[in-house]
Amino acid sequence: MPTVACVLRSGGVYTAEWVRKLRDGVARHLTMPHRFVCLSDVDVPCDRIPLVTGWPGWWSKLEMFRPGLFGGPVLYFDLDTVVVGSLDAIAAHPHRFTMCHEFYRPSLFCSTAMAWNGDYSFLYEAFAADPVRLMKHYDHELPKKRSEFRIGDQAFIEDEFARFGENPDTFRDLFGERSIASYKVHGCEAAPPADAAVVAFHGRPKPCDLKTGWVPKTWT
Repeated sequence: MPTVACVLRSGGVYTAEWVRKLRDGVARHLTMPHRFVCLSDVDVPCDRIPLVTGWPGWWSKLEMFRPGLFGGPVLYFDLDTVVVGSLDAIAAHPHRFTMCHEFYRPSLFCSTAMAWNGDYSFLYEAFAADPVRLMKHYDHELPKKRSEFRIGDQAFIEDEFARFGENPDTFRDLFGERSIASYKVHGCEAAPPADAAVVAFHGRPKPCDLKTGWVPKTWT
């Protein structure tokens, strides 16, 4: 049985209500039995796994790779995603480790959605060994290289795989360019692409910013 996971670190724009909306979107579009969980430092309307570090923002996502946390396949979504189509094919796939492609720089990787099956605790352990230095590097030093503009947890994950001479798979290559669609890049203003399972709202607008059209009707 797959686990569908999300992460909520309190103190930002996201709240437990965003967790509920993602939970309900998954329930509408994933027919197979599944467990929905949220790693969080506050109460949430689903199974909760407590966050145990003080890692801020997107770095909290690396807690999903704590040793022994999950025993089977995991499908992860950021809270600013909206499920719009069937997740069955994505959830049933025998993922090794899958990420989005970076929407503006397609040769890079994005962590807005991820899927894996197996022990990837090396990601957690590598970050936990020196989080202050790594956050400084990936949040401040690396983004200054404007030729590539790699940033945050997704750049760290990409680099950790590269240390072993490997790359993650991408949803684009496995399921199509718009399987995990970008609201801005894929022109989703009027409607989500027919072949999309999820629409990602990276940057602005967020789903909460849109008061008319398909988004408020779907993100309920």
